[in-house]
Amino acid sequence: MPYIKSVCRAGKTKEIAKYYTRRYHPKGEKRTPKENLTTEQQKKVNERCTVRKLTRILNANFDETSWYVTFSYKKENRPDTEGLKRHKRELLKQLRKCYRQQKKELKYVETSEVGERGAVHIHMIINDIDIRDIKGLWKYGFVSAKPLEDTGQYRKVAEYFVKYYQKTKGTDEQIQKKAYNCSRNLVRPEPIRKIMHRERFRKELQIPKGWYLDKESVREGITADGYEFLYYTLIRERTAYSERKKLESEYSNNKKAYLGVRQAFADMEQYTEY
Repeated sequence: MPYIKSVCRAGKTKEIAKYYTRRYHPKGEKRTPKENLTTEQQKKVNERCTVRKLTRILNANFDETSWYVTFSYKKENRPDTEGLKRHKRELLKQLRKCYRQQKKELKYVETSEVGERGAVHIHMIINDIDIRDIKGLWKYGFVSAKPLEDTGQYRKVAEYFVKYYQKTKGTDEQIQKKAYNCSRNLVRPEPIRKIMHRERFRKELQIPKGWYLDKESVREGITADGYEFLYYTLIRERTAYSERKKLESEYSNNKKAYLGVRQAFADMEQYTEY
């Protein structure tokens, strides 16, 4: 019997999952007894799902030209929950205006944090902009900014965002209903699932040329339904990614040639075993 293979492409990354289900699993193999998760275990599962979803969004929409910006409050300006919401609306309105002035469109993902000593911060990922123009918009405290890494894998950022949210979730100090908020103009990658007609999936990871393995992403085990799974993420090497973008850019004015370049890369990846 076959298994399910799921591939989700997001920016420079390719997230791969292989797993069995009740319908698709090795012939004659019995599943492990279904596990009833405790509240704490279910909480961790939910957190992993949130991190995975946010990672896909970040990887698909941001790169090394983007910024991780933190807007912090002076102690005397720290707001209550409603004040924080109002300040975020004001900030986003000003940011959109700033981007329009540079003939760009704002893309963002943001979350808020309350520190152990009561410090309040707004953490935000934004697309390419002259960061000097941003720092003058915040009148309640301080602004710090740093560019994103050029790896294209922003799982760590996603983990930090979810961690900030978890600090006050379910308490009287909870400052937002969701782990993060983002602009509507973002690409939201969805995995493509395919039935693979092989008896079993390979546990040995074969990394295709032009990619490398995010070692911290590798997970394998048994699902809550009792079936085996393997999950990992590949990252496109900088030279391979740059070469593809260079070719696409060169042929951008010739639609037929441009589509041909994209299809050639897609075909090359489709028939590479991993």
